[in-house]
Amino acid sequence: MSLSAALNAASSGLAATQVQARVASENIANAMNENYVRRDAILVSTGSGGVGVGQIARDVDDALVRMSRSEGSKAAHQQAIYEALETYSTYLGKPGDGLSLPDKFSDFNTALTTLVNMPSSTEAQSAAVYAAEDLAAAIRDTSGMLAEVGGDVDMEIRYEVADLNQALYDLSELNAKVGKVESGTAEAANLSDQMDALLDQVSGIVGVRITHNSDRTVSLYTSGGVALLEGTQVRDVTYSSGDGNIYAGETEITPNKDGVRGIEEGSLVGFAELKNDILPQFRLQLDEYARGLIETFQSVDASVASGGAGLFTDNGGAFEGGTLDGLSARISVNEAVSHAGRAEIWRIRDGMGVAEEGAVADATQVQAYIDGLKVKVGADPATGLSASISLADFAGELVTAQALTSSRAESSYSAAASAADLVQASRANVEGVNIDDELQQLMLIEQSYAANSKVLTAVGDMLDALLAAV
Repeated sequence: MSLSAALNAASSGLAATQVQARVASENIANAMNENYVRRDAILVSTGSGGVGVGQIARDVDDALVRMSRSEGSKAAHQQAIYEALETYSTYLGKPGDGLSLPDKFSDFNTALTTLVNMPSSTEAQSAAVYAAEDLAAAIRDTSGMLAEVGGDVDMEIRYEVADLNQALYDLSELNAKVGKVESGTAEAANLSDQMDALLDQVSGIVGVRITHNSDRTVSLYTSGGVALLEGTQVRDVTYSSGDGNIYAGETEITPNKDGVRGIEEGSLVGFAELKNDILPQFRLQLDEYARGLIETFQSVDASVASGGAGLFTDNGGAFEGGTLDGLSARISVNEAVSHAGRAEIWRIRDGMGVAEEGAVADATQVQAYIDGLKVKVGADPATGLSASISLADFAGELVTAQALTSSRAESSYSAAASAADLVQASRANVEGVNIDDELQQLMLIEQSYAANSKVLTAVGDMLDALLAAV
């Protein structure tokens, strides 16, 4: 090797080790940055006996990245449902806790049984009215809690749509920048880190198909093929709170809707399912229960004329095929017998519509109430409950059905989260920075730097000797 070749090899080696040292140092500095992907300075021969850094490569496994985003999207979907139902199911309670709807109904049934055996007792009459009021209040409170959850879900959808649009516009800006940056440089690696972080965020909100274009830009499509981002063109995602529909531009992408190329997976899908399917079913179950109570106590009360209100009322009046939606929020005890109204508690023994108090020992009407609890009231098939259900079983089946939905959501989330964590851990092992490994790499770089320095020193000594001999 000539002295000039040796000089070129050593000097290029020094320059390359400087880049390697800088990359290793940046790796160590970003070890705790979850959006940073470990880099390597890839060395290549310059063709003249020297060496150079061909590119700054990110340690990425494309298959793991795709799996991580897919599983993360599924986990976010189930998490949205589980967390929304968790608070509600805790409030709903369970049979035997003394506060749930089945327990309130049981207390009411027990009070009526006591009253039928002690019809003249004002204490028994008052206790039966109180139990009826507690049951109605429990139904209203549960309906109110359900409405509160619905309001929170509606707000979460708005937040998710806003975050999704912001991420799409940020990706659009990165698409515009990436073509202006030389491939394989540290700047290109930084842009790729930013892009991957945004793609992870988008995948958590809604499952997408990601296309990496030849110009290093990305395009995003829903699972149904609707474009969200192409180059720098963004199709804004919008949400209609009234009907729960979601659009990308003018194209509807509402999930689980017939004839619609809807979105799949992601937190937005979970919230949409709550908004459009799960919570409406829960609300219908409560409304049907309220309807059953109101209509049953209207029909079995011999003193109530057509169009008159029974023990339970629709906001003080009768329910004659009126608006079912929201009935559970309007149910109340008849003002004539309610403690907050006229408090004519003897009417629970004699009937809501009698003109005057009847025989104190006559429990005929109370027995009719008790018998009415066993009558099949039916339920809308959309409730998922038995069509031949009775009032005696309605509250128990309602709570069981809703608790089962919540339990399934928890199980689904647990399974999805475990799968996502497993894949994410594998991805982190590939992309993450191991400080011990980087320190060892720095030691090797130091040795390489020292070796190149010795070559330069030796070449310098040789040149000095040659010049001295001339």
